[in-house]
Amino acid sequence: MTRRPPFLATWSLASALFLVACGGAPQPDLASTDTASDSIEYAPKTAPTPYRERIDFDTSLFPAPPKRDENSVVVSVLLPIGDARDNISKLSSHLYNAAQLALFDAGQNGQIRQTFGASGSQKTNFVLRLHDTKGTPAGAAQAAKAAIAANTDIIIGPLFASSVKAIAPLLAGREIPALAFSNDSSAAANNLWLLGFLPEQNISRIVSQAIAQGLTRFGALVPQGPYGERIHQSFVREVARFGGTVVQTETYPKDAKGMFDPVRRLAHFDTRTAAHEAEMARLISEGRALAPADLLARATSGATATGEPEELNVEALFKGLGKIAPELVSAYEALKLTETLGEIPYDAVFMPEGGLALRNLAPLLPYFDIDPRRVKFLGTALWNDPSLSQEPPLHGGWYAAPNPKNWAGFAARYDRVYGAAPPRLASMAYDGVSLAARLAAITPKQPFRTQILTNANGFQGIDGIVRLRQGGLNERGLAVQEITARAPNIVSREPASFVEHDRRVSSALSLAQTLKRENPDIALAALQAEQLAKTQSAREEIGLNEALMNALDKKAKPEAAQ
Repeated sequence: MTRRPPFLATWSLASALFLVACGGAPQPDLASTDTASDSIEYAPKTAPTPYRERIDFDTSLFPAPPKRDENSVVVSVLLPIGDARDNISKLSSHLYNAAQLALFDAGQNGQIRQTFGASGSQKTNFVLRLHDTKGTPAGAAQAAKAAIAANTDIIIGPLFASSVKAIAPLLAGREIPALAFSNDSSAAANNLWLLGFLPEQNISRIVSQAIAQGLTRFGALVPQGPYGERIHQSFVREVARFGGTVVQTETYPKDAKGMFDPVRRLAHFDTRTAAHEAEMARLISEGRALAPADLLARATSGATATGEPEELNVEALFKGLGKIAPELVSAYEALKLTETLGEIPYDAVFMPEGGLALRNLAPLLPYFDIDPRRVKFLGTALWNDPSLSQEPPLHGGWYAAPNPKNWAGFAARYDRVYGAAPPRLASMAYDGVSLAARLAAITPKQPFRTQILTNANGFQGIDGIVRLRQGGLNERGLAVQEITARAPNIVSREPASFVEHDRRVSSALSLAQTLKRENPDIALAALQAEQLAKTQSAREEIGLNEALMNALDKKAKPEAAQ
């Protein structure tokens, strides 16, 4: 039986969900004397062109909303509760549990009075409504229409990128923002922000950290398909932006056997193996030339009378040369420990993969002699997986993710309240509702205006600081963590505020300018990456304009749309 969350006074993050200002609590007008910068971008700046024309629909087709209290704020949560897939339906239930927990915490802190459902006997000023998207774009659009018809003030959700894109045209021209759970940056739009952890931002954080540690040459292993293409474009752009170079990229298919050849090419294995064989042959030839006749005779077996070729006992040869040519013997002993010879042309390898695919991919790198002790392995938040501590090839690898300490506290409390462990996405549902509650308490009149939501100082949530950017993307303060045989090790802690965050970025960009001055090729690569990003952005704009025209066409032809 599900337990309802009690009003607990201890460990409430809702009280901490405030506009971050360096040096203290926020002022009632949300201003601060020490503020973060609007001019420094850490997450990708470009976002798709927003929908601009309002699409009207017949609100009489939806249930009439209950009479609102004058000071009420309505928050609509869009989740695929009715999805036919059991795992998605269960995930949605957990997300709604987290949303309710945030509302209880906000009420306990005296920020709001609360109720649940479309109506209630208790008079309230904060109403949380659930709308089922059924896990489809059409269902999401219908749920958004129902929320709009019910006079919602803000939408939390939906979950999938396709559903987010489906509701975007409906929010155009309306003062109803949405905080969606997707991490697909192509779904972002003005008035519709993504709360998901954007892979592009993970890349920015991990790349800037690597370059700061002197790792400026990068290789990449990316999956084939749209995700890999998108991630690779972001990776190339961020590496160039922070003053590094991508010297080699290989793509691989989903099947484990298909991963062998791309990793082999990335490792330059055949070339380095041939170089190893050639060097070994050179050392043996030199050893034979230096060996006295008696030593060479003892090290050679095979009688010419039998017609068989002579066979040299290489170990015996170099053992006998220990006093005669010690440096040659040392070179032989060192070469004997490896299968390849020659430097790999990069300092780090980027693998934006997770789960089983990462477990299949990672062991292939040391197998093809890419030594993780010499080459740093880099990943994304997909590496934020405790089970990867059992993967020795990934030990020492870095990835960017929130500091786990706050999540651990939230997960323990969620388990006490609901009797189950929360899914990792639950923090976004909690933070979304907590943010809405906090803003409603600070500015009861029009609490969700764009200028408030996009305040440069951001907000504090379970997963650290986050701010919403113009165009629908978010920006987070992430820690760089290292995989070990036990718990992850914090290599670079997360910023405490966006003032600190922006100072770090400014320092990283200053270093990039120095690196570009020293190496003109880096500056050229940065220019090419910027041009590629503009081309991609233009393509996305064309695609969204076509989607808008289709939506407007359906508006003009309701029978066809139906």
